[in-house]
Amino acid sequence: MARLHIRTGVDPDEPDVPVVTLLVDPDGPPAERTVARLGDYCHEGDGVFYLAQTDGWAERALSGDRLAVDVAVHPVALGQVGVDAAAFAERSPVDPEAVLVLRVEAGVEPELCARAASATVVFPAGPDDTLDDLLDAEDAWPMVLAPPPGA
Repeated sequence: MARLHIRTGVDPDEPDVPVVTLLVDPDGPPAERTVARLGDYCHEGDGVFYLAQTDGWAERALSGDRLAVDVAVHPVALGQVGVDAAAFAERSPVDPEAVLVLRVEAGVEPELCARAASATVVFPAGPDDTLDDLLDAEDAWPMVLAPPPGA
């Protein structure tokens, strides 16, 4: 099951800024495998992979102390990693052409969420991997998802 965290110390350039972080299992359910595969389509940066906002993004909704993060991706980007967009029925409210491939929810501190960076970070992670382990690993390159277009 995908895991959602929000905490500081994720971005070495801004260690005091909270970051919404998802851990997805590349061998897990189809939605998680799809998100993990998107890393193959990203642009390489300084220790991270960037998914272009024109290809996909992370949509967030906070309700009380519950944060929901939806990963939205355009069908062309899914096709580039061998995923059929028809496998996903839900569409993004931001752009109906984009498919919602994953939703992750968790309880969060609303104050921490209010200060969070706009980007969402995604790590491929097995069920036994922890966020701390991934942050300590030099070879664990996360994928960075921008907020929705116009946000």
